[in-house]
Amino acid sequence: MALIEVAPVRIGVDIGGAFTDLQLYDARTGAIVGYKTPTTPQDPSIGLMTGIKEAAARYNFTLPDVGFLLHGTTIATNAILERKLPKAVLVTTAGFEDVLEIGRHVRREVYALSPQQPPTLIPRDCRIGVAERIRADGRVELPLTPAALENLAAAIDRIDPVSVAVCLMNSYLNPQHEQDIAGYLAKTRPALKVSCASALSAEIREYERTSTTVLNAVLIPVIAGYLDKLTHRMETEGFRPRLLLVQSNGGVCSARTAALEPVRLLLS
Repeated sequence: MALIEVAPVRIGVDIGGAFTDLQLYDARTGAIVGYKTPTTPQDPSIGLMTGIKEAAARYNFTLPDVGFLLHGTTIATNAILERKLPKAVLVTTAGFEDVLEIGRHVRREVYALSPQQPPTLIPRDCRIGVAERIRADGRVELPLTPAALENLAAAIDRIDPVSVAVCLMNSYLNPQHEQDIAGYLAKTRPALKVSCASALSAEIREYERTSTTVLNAVLIPVIAGYLDKLTHRMETEGFRPRLLLVQSNGGVCSARTAALEPVRLLLS
């Protein structure tokens, strides 16, 4: 039986705000070497490919020799810290639009008479309450009607966002209404990037579900846009390694998963 030839070079890359750092392993020699190149903030994929090509020239390998690219990045982290985020909408059960501010009643300044709350990622005028309700046992108390969906879509149109976070009460028990909203928006407004809490973070506490879903929604255009540029640049250069993104938990995911669930990369 013939043996399958495996490309011998593996590369790990970390794109930071100032430098793009590479670690390279060549199975042919056992050599492990590092290489550093300036990050290109306008398009980090430029600095990444520049670094790989310069490292290839220095360490005597070709792009087809690379079979594996493990990609860590602070792009998601920097976008949140710098608030360089697209406009987004939060859709929630009517009456629960203020969950982001209420949080868990944790106060950094316990005795301050006028504590300063950190700004939310989606402002109050971009949060929409929809008429529906799932009970705490998962049964439907108030059905989501076609009229409610039409009113929701009209409200979203007035705000004109890039992405939408959907987090309804008790959707972790019964995701049907979230799925109905996502399906309706996919059919009528396919350009919108929709994140559903029930698919992303199906846990009981509404603040944790909401905040995670909001983070994902505002990051989708940032990370998906970057990965589109990266994969296009790799294809143009004839660079076809297996690409995996480092997650916050130390694990990895595919580029497709990272584009749909970029919150996984927040502490990459």
